[in-house]
Amino acid sequence: MKSGTKRNRFRSKFDGIGLKRALLLLVITPFLTYGAFALAVSGITRLKNPDAALLFVPNESSALAAKADRLFFAEPANPPDRVRKLALDALHSQAFNPKALRLLGYYYDSRGDSGRAEKYVKKAAYLSRREPGAQLWLIEASARAGDIRETLKHYDIALRTKPETQTILYPRLLNAIEDKEIRTALKPYIRQDASWIYGFLVYANGNSTNLPVLVDLLVETGGLTHVANARERETALLKRLVAENYYADARRLFLQMSGAKPARMASAAFDDSDRDERFGPMGWQLLEDPDAGGGFIGNVGDRQTMLSLFANSATTRPVATKLLYLKPGTYLFSARLANLDRGDGGFLRWQLRCPAIGGAPVWTIDSINVALRAELAVPANCPVQYLDLIASGGKGQTGLEATIASVSVAPTN
Repeated sequence: MKSGTKRNRFRSKFDGIGLKRALLLLVITPFLTYGAFALAVSGITRLKNPDAALLFVPNESSALAAKADRLFFAEPANPPDRVRKLALDALHSQAFNPKALRLLGYYYDSRGDSGRAEKYVKKAAYLSRREPGAQLWLIEASARAGDIRETLKHYDIALRTKPETQTILYPRLLNAIEDKEIRTALKPYIRQDASWIYGFLVYANGNSTNLPVLVDLLVETGGLTHVANARERETALLKRLVAENYYADARRLFLQMSGAKPARMASAAFDDSDRDERFGPMGWQLLEDPDAGGGFIGNVGDRQTMLSLFANSATTRPVATKLLYLKPGTYLFSARLANLDRGDGGFLRWQLRCPAIGGAPVWTIDSINVALRAELAVPANCPVQYLDLIASGGKGQTGLEATIASVSVAPTN
């Protein structure tokens, strides 16, 4: 009685983790029905025309195993006994045939003999890491047992040896990383730059509907400093976070990126890092088209980086914008021009927008003088802001050309 109670308490505690175990099972959700599991595996394991091969060599082991494979997947929930016979015949012909061993495991699993099933599937996996059907079965078995590390070990083997399993495994893994323990268990694979990690991150960035969880994964595992081509993955995620208004998560991701400068979050100054495309929307973004645009001047490493810009006649539009994380309060805005050449009615305009309150400007000031200083107030309901620079070419024929030497936003207290 005590033993049973203890077991029930353990099971209830295990089940009580709830989301973690549910998500862990999501790793192999389609496999929980034998038909779906069979469909997934058969597309990877099927051999072409085993009957033709058997006409030439009646006892050829691979062909016998392939025929058993086809018979099994024709009726996976209740495979005929002939599956077992063909698999045994294949083993008589070649004692170490991993596919035949795996099929015996599948057969016994369908008959409810999980112990014998595990024995044969593990033998198949031991003989060949390139037997994906064995790895997929072991993923399911490990997940059912609640063994996260063992589940991920078989994920790793399957994805390394049979990249085509990505179509089955990436979607389940993307669901599973909503659990912190699973993200923690993934850390060694990210740190070691497992061959499939980059592909998974590409998939995750394109398909995730829970972007904060992707940031959790990268932050909790120490970032992508060990992953080849990591920069473009971080940049792609950073851009998507900002585009979809996940500003707090964009900040978290940016701060753990190699070379990121925390002070840039609240700085409007031009900086060498603005030329580093890796930081994407966290630096000054230049908005350019044939009628208006700009570019940074000065060599990388120079003491001063300046912004050169233009706007053609009858053109008024933003040419640069900077995402800021200013706290609510009063600030002193300063800008200095190195030169300004404008036609009739041409001007520069600075404005501050708040995405949280509809994106409309909360502060605007025009600039036609060499130096500009003005007070700027950030309201309490405005946790992030966009500082825009708008250029107008005016009504004349010459348009506008200007060079911004410096810009800053500093607290007044």
